Amino acid sequence: MKICFLTNSIFSYGGVERVVSVIASSLAKHHEVDVLCTLDKYVAKRELYNLSSNVNVNINSDIKKIGAISKIISGVGKKINKKTGVLNNKKLMKILQKSYYPTKLKNNFIEYLNNKKYDVVIGVEGYYSLLLAIICNKLNCKVIGWQHNSYYAYFNTTNKYNYKQDVLFESYLKNLDRYIVLTDEDKNNVEKYFFTECERIYNPLSFTSELKSKCTEKNVISVGRLVKDQKGFDLLINAFSIIASKCRDWTLIIVGDGEEKNNLNELISKLKLSGQVRIEPFTNEIEKHYLNSSIFVSSSRWEGFGLVITEAMECGVPVIAFENSGPKEIINKNNENGILIPRNDINALSSAILDLIRDEEKRKRFSLESVERAKDFKIENIIKQWEKILESL
Repeated sequence: MKICFLTNSIFSYGGVERVVSVIASSLAKHHEVDVLCTLDKYVAKRELYNLSSNVNVNINSDIKKIGAISKIISGVGKKINKKTGVLNNKKLMKILQKSYYPTKLKNNFIEYLNNKKYDVVIGVEGYYSLLLAIICNKLNCKVIGWQHNSYYAYFNTTNKYNYKQDVLFESYLKNLDRYIVLTDEDKNNVEKYFFTECERIYNPLSFTSELKSKCTEKNVISVGRLVKDQKGFDLLINAFSIIASKCRDWTLIIVGDGEEKNNLNELISKLKLSGQVRIEPFTNEIEKHYLNSSIFVSSSRWEGFGLVITEAMECGVPVIAFENSGPKEIINKNNENGILIPRNDINALSSAILDLIRDEEKRKRFSLESVERAKDFKIENIIKQWEKILESL
């Protein structure tokens, strides 16, 4: 089977890129797999997420190019809709669709995908899932949409993802041959609000670790892109400031890169935490950080899944997470294989961290349960579900 993943890039830092690389590499053992990247600003590094040499990567930014007039009209339409939502209704749906997906852009993708003679094209994230749903009647292949964040994040987060585009999803999503989401909660929401059946497939682990954390090192760790709002590292730093003076021998390490790095460092300085909180750059040897830590924290304001949570579990690191849709399903036994706390509650977060800091035996119990839960996310378990869907097409 000839398969194409349609995405922005797999060479930037992020969970989506990591997951696509893992799934594509695994499918490439039995299929011909391409990844079409529409952004060319990232250096092609296969070693970043151990992308298999069997996966063919095409980087083509020209495919999204449209004429100057179309670009202006599209920009105006999107700007008006973001501010007012006036186009997000069935009467003006065609204008909304053309604002986000101009005719020239759609024709570029139709021509490219048909010339490649793919059997299946998989749209990664909301934008490309919807694009395939809109143009699928002109494609000579099966099409799959793959949602990579929660329903809440996609449609209720102001000016992000697919905010104020609900009507497009409701109208077109049913055209896809399959739509894949990350959690049962998202499956229920998509089927309830968009009247479209979908499949739930969890994200796989990006690595397995023979070694496990001994949970004795005095390090708390968090991992993710340093972006505004979503990952909530500001919440985590503020929570850690509450306990820092009580636990001066403990350190908070945040691993990641992004545009918020300077702001986060300023917050660390403002709270006088420079000696106990530090930001480490992204690394493809993240396993070492997990193994050198005793507590992992996911402080995201929203989180569709939480690949870093399963990675921490695989390394035997006890997890504390805000109760978002993804973490709620990964930590399926609260206070046994992880700790869930109310979203954005800094005091609850600091209390949970402090509790684990003071109780080494509890950390070790959680560690054993975490390792057991991580087995459910091994690639061999997840890829079976993908193969089943591909066979059904």
